Amino acid sequence: MDIRRPKGAQSQIHRKVNPDSRPLGASPRAVAATWVMAVISLSCQWADGEKMDSLPGLTRIETVCVDDHATGYGTFQSHNQKVVSNRNGIFMTHIRTRNEPYTAQQWRLSWSKDGGKTFTTVYEATNATSAPAMETDEADNLYLARPDFVDGNAYLYRFLASENYAQPHISTIPNGSAGKYCAMYDGGRKQLYYFAHNNTFHILGLDGTVRKSYNILQTGLSAALQYPLLSLATDGTLYAAWTTQKHGVYMYWDIHCMQSKDGGETWQKLDGTPLALPVVADQNGPTDRITLDDEFEVHTWLSNFLAKDRKLHFFYQAQTQPSRYHYMRYDLVKAVREIDLSPEFKGEKLSMIGLDGFFAARASLPDSPLYATFNWQGRIACVASDDNGETWYDYAVSEKVFKPYSIGGCRELTSDGCIIGSFTDQQSSTLDPGGGCPVYFIKIRAGLSSAKVADFRYGKGKATLAFTEVRGQPVEIRLGSAEGKWGKWYPFTATVTIPSKTRPTQFRLKSRMGVDSGSSPIQAVRSANAARSIEAGVPSRDASHPRALGSAGRIFRTAPS
Repeated sequence: MDIRRPKGAQSQIHRKVNPDSRPLGASPRAVAATWVMAVISLSCQWADGEKMDSLPGLTRIETVCVDDHATGYGTFQSHNQKVVSNRNGIFMTHIRTRNEPYTAQQWRLSWSKDGGKTFTTVYEATNATSAPAMETDEADNLYLARPDFVDGNAYLYRFLASENYAQPHISTIPNGSAGKYCAMYDGGRKQLYYFAHNNTFHILGLDGTVRKSYNILQTGLSAALQYPLLSLATDGTLYAAWTTQKHGVYMYWDIHCMQSKDGGETWQKLDGTPLALPVVADQNGPTDRITLDDEFEVHTWLSNFLAKDRKLHFFYQAQTQPSRYHYMRYDLVKAVREIDLSPEFKGEKLSMIGLDGFFAARASLPDSPLYATFNWQGRIACVASDDNGETWYDYAVSEKVFKPYSIGGCRELTSDGCIIGSFTDQQSSTLDPGGGCPVYFIKIRAGLSSAKVADFRYGKGKATLAFTEVRGQPVEIRLGSAEGKWGKWYPFTATVTIPSKTRPTQFRLKSRMGVDSGSSPIQAVRSANAARSIEAGVPSRDASHPRALGSAGRIFRTAPS
């Protein structure tokens, strides 16, 4: 996301924002963004002193400084994937410095071989660009796509694993320059997609050749394309979503989405209705609108979206008074919006603040947990869902407080099960060309599971445990003694009876993702409700049940098929 848009060949509106005072004629979004940062600054004074044990059981988010002397726009475009991982390590891109006309930006490709603990510079260049969007393939090659605001083209950089990423092979994407852009790798079709906010869409071969270029959208009566996004489902369906910009005024107008079943050759509405290209970008066009009817005339900006398990997941902010933070889920079988969690997108305590963030999941594991990472009171925070977005719970939070800007990350979990991302800590003015804003790498251990012991009994060599608040999809459990001796793994159920020669004092869970969550104490907490549950052989279903937790909001349920 951007508080002040960088200049670029296709950037339609550009206004300066004084971060210390409201300038004459300041845009609504700039004023709102300044207000949000002020709130964050105040809340950080409280949050920084908060003891982390007030959020018990949460995973710690690792934050590693990759560059301590970057521009405030170091990770500009949070929706744009600038962090990836493969068998050779973790890679990320960012902008280090910029000039005022935005024609000479120093950018870097960084590489970590130790899981994100340290990074080294693989490649550095100065161009009229923002940080390149990045993809990787099964052969561990890297593909970086960036625009050039001077010559009007975009460029694809191919860093080959066989060459140890030494030097890029660079090819031109004619007429691909735009201030906002995104890329996507299609492993099934062995091609890349590049979608730019000058309405162009490009299909690229892995050898750098341009297979096809065309105008995918056209300006509408009310607004034009501003921020493009892409997502690819496991069945090969490609989804394009975008935020529009209203004509003649600084106003992010509405959000839309459409799909392609044939790798970008043709496009359809979510219900399969064919669309004629170029498609009108705003509400006057035929595509599915994500924003609500009463959200025109206020800024609405799509933070991120992801196709997962026959659903489309969106989250965005509408700058109404007060602001709404939406999580929306669309059913792709019935092509309907079925869930809208608002006005807060949250778990129990962790709730989204600001405009940016990202989804992450393991696409190869159906119905696995879905994660969303965003800003919470200056901390990087993550919430998780075990039921594909129906309910959410607190998962992880950073210990350190920042002024986070453009929190973005990788759609796919790493091979060892981690969420990875990046952000800029805007410690100085966004007008600073460089030197005052650190760029950070984010790492979160995904796949951890947990459960609370609601009741515990031991006798005749058997231990019976009833669990509540089961999270993270545990599939196995083992019991341990006070001496640290552990029994074998058994299938996990909400009420389980396990042979044990001695009275167990702790347990471990293993999730569907194969992650061992470590030891947890067995506390003999008993309630009448839990005791009845054990006697009946069923788990307790009270207010602490996972489906009773999460964001308040509207659920649009469709009739059973």
